[in-house]
Amino acid sequence: MKRRIGILMALCMLFMVMSVQALEPRLSTPKLDLSFAGTTAYCSAICNSQSDSDKIQATLTLYQGKTYVDSWSNSGTGQTAVSGNCKVSRGKDYTLTLTYSINDSSKPSISVFAKSPS
Repeated sequence: MKRRIGILMALCMLFMVMSVQALEPRLSTPKLDLSFAGTTAYCSAICNSQSDSDKIQATLTLYQGKTYVDSWSNSGTGQTAVSGNCKVSRGKDYTLTLTYSINDSSKPSISVFAKSPS
């Protein structure tokens, strides 16, 4: 009887270890996207933190060259999405920049570049 209980406990511990190893850490690198449809720019970003309780504040800013075009902000905990769209000029270079903080600690900004269709 003691042997069966010992085997059962060992199996339970094995399953617990396997389930913990199966958990993957959440990626904290934001995903950033800038796309165009005609003269409309579509801008989006998703920011993740390592914990569901972390506070995230994020702002997306679109520039044509060095000229400000538009911006969008959002905040949340654990994961935050920011998106927006605006009118743009054809055949111009645009930069979408994400500035964000996690638990009031600023993170390095991230940018993507794209040219609107001619």
